[in-house]
Amino acid sequence: MYKLSAHDYDLLYSQKDYEREAHTLRERLWRIDAGLHSILDVACGTGAHDEILCQYYEVDGLDLHAPFLECARLRNPGGTYHEADMCDFRLDRMYDAILCLFGSIGYTQTYGHLVAALRCCRDHLTQRGVVIVEPWVEPERWQSDHVWQTHSEREGVHITRMTHGHRMGGICAMDFYYLIGSPAAGIIHQQERHELGLFTKEHIRQALIEAGLTHVDYDADGLGHGLYTARVPESGTAGTGSG
Repeated sequence: MYKLSAHDYDLLYSQKDYEREAHTLRERLWRIDAGLHSILDVACGTGAHDEILCQYYEVDGLDLHAPFLECARLRNPGGTYHEADMCDFRLDRMYDAILCLFGSIGYTQTYGHLVAALRCCRDHLTQRGVVIVEPWVEPERWQSDHVWQTHSEREGVHITRMTHGHRMGGICAMDFYYLIGSPAAGIIHQQERHELGLFTKEHIRQALIEAGLTHVDYDADGLGHGLYTARVPESGTAGTGSG
């Protein structure tokens, strides 16, 4: 999992347009149901989406990484943030919408854990509730034994990440190698390994249905990496899917 500080994580992804994505999500939620007012952000990271969404909704979040939650609380002081596993959480509140963004659903790794995470989401939704999931890479699109680089700079601080990705069955393993440089601290090296499950569209669609959700929809253009949307079934309605 992440060893980076929240500051370095935000620097690494400083070119990601969280504001545009948050407004895209807000417009999507409004089209689904203009009366939605509460959101749970699952695997919320440092709360960059929440900082925008909290201007329009009551927003809470959860993540496994406590330092990221500290940053999220600063960005959204009105929200409640929980250190919890997305596959096994129990909160004392229900929500109109639950989000899982930026491919974080891949950290469930296996189909069984994927269903468990989505069931946890279902169990925390109101009767008008909706789940929005931004998927991780599909198996056929994963490039094994591939190396790529990400670099960002702000106010004289540089961060470079080189990634070596390879595949272990249904899991993609990514070894991250960071160089973080600043005039004050010099150059620091860090290393991490992240392992994510590779799920097909059918895996995710079926997992949403198995978790007790219905009206499953996939938008290939959502946020640039696709978005799944699913609803709490109406009383007496069995789970169905499309797309």
